[in-house]
Amino acid sequence: MRRVILLTLGALMFLSMVLPDRADAIPAFARKYKTSCSTCHYAYPMLNGFGKAFLNNGYRYPGGDQQFIKEEPVSLGSESYKKVWPNAIWPADMPGVPPVSLHAVGRINVYTDATPAATAKSSFEFPHEIELLIAGTVGENVSFFGEVEVENENNETEVAFPFFMQWDFNPRWHIRLGMVSPDPTPNHMRLTRNHYNVASFRSQNRWRLRDEQTGIELWGAGNGAAGKGGYRFQLGVVNGQGINDFNNEKDIYARFSYKIGGLGEIGGTEGQESEKPEFYVDNNLRLGGYFYKGTASGASPDEDFTVFGGDVDFWWNRFILNGAVLSMNSELAGVAGERKSLVWYAQGNYVLYPWLIALARYEFTDANTDVDTPEAVKSLIPGVVVMLRANVKASVEYLMPLDDPNKKNDQLVFQFNFGF
Repeated sequence: MRRVILLTLGALMFLSMVLPDRADAIPAFARKYKTSCSTCHYAYPMLNGFGKAFLNNGYRYPGGDQQFIKEEPVSLGSESYKKVWPNAIWPADMPGVPPVSLHAVGRINVYTDATPAATAKSSFEFPHEIELLIAGTVGENVSFFGEVEVENENNETEVAFPFFMQWDFNPRWHIRLGMVSPDPTPNHMRLTRNHYNVASFRSQNRWRLRDEQTGIELWGAGNGAAGKGGYRFQLGVVNGQGINDFNNEKDIYARFSYKIGGLGEIGGTEGQESEKPEFYVDNNLRLGGYFYKGTASGASPDEDFTVFGGDVDFWWNRFILNGAVLSMNSELAGVAGERKSLVWYAQGNYVLYPWLIALARYEFTDANTDVDTPEAVKSLIPGVVVMLRANVKASVEYLMPLDDPNKKNDQLVFQFNFGF
């Protein structure tokens, strides 16, 4: 019996180590449609062309969702109720089984330090984060996504519970209530352990673009000429600092992108997945721009800041080149002068095999472009991603600060993922 208990605990530890970061398309959708994760994912959680069209349709198959659903939904009223409305509740349906997935992430960190007084050279994070995810649709026009996450950060436990619901009029118009963000490098779409510097850069009062905000967002997407490519836009009003606001001001943002070529942003024919058999191929060029204006409160006086930025995403056969830039102007109330910041990155991915992806990212961060100290921070992050199965992933990456001659801040990270 003792041996069985130990084996069971070992198996649970392994599973907790290898579960993945949050993704907007979760294993619950794979069960709903009885399809592989690679239908929507380049390498999860990163979406391919069809996965983006699925997202833009409100978590529904482009062109005709009902015929592709394999799990029978629960009816919430007869279709005939539509004819007698408002004297009846409008009919809908909900998932036949709980639309729940379990995610987590575990890591092995190896540190490089040239000083003899260095302490820990490595650390285990098993798990670093565990998430219970729910996502699905209700009838023809409502969709939702939420999670309860528990994270270990510097030996302290953090708990978060982001959630949103949205009304999907059609792919061109959605209204989302809850956690929203204009981040051009959505955190859950990254393949690396390290967050994008554009998303993680903090203002003087610690605001950053990657943190989702509580608010309301109008967004939508549409195909371009001949059903290729197309546009996507977002307009939002948010608290500005998480769930609870710390000042009386509301933040506003806008984002627009246009895709040239490739699969249409909302798909094309019914069930259309890709023009090519390779799920990772979607030859296109996407150009985008974004704007954010807000007020952040903290230990210092209130900070008014404005962000302008742009992003580019180029896919060609097995190669992807993408990047983003952020320019921020900020000023603390009652304090003379303002701070100007410039942050950007460029990353390349190459599919060696459908299950093996090599990548490298260069990052540049200048917190204050008007002064020489502190100097701009430059880093290089090479890595390799291995898809052991469609829902099992392992990766390794190396963070190299290029302005650190002693390599005191270099970090090698092994990460293991599994989703169910």
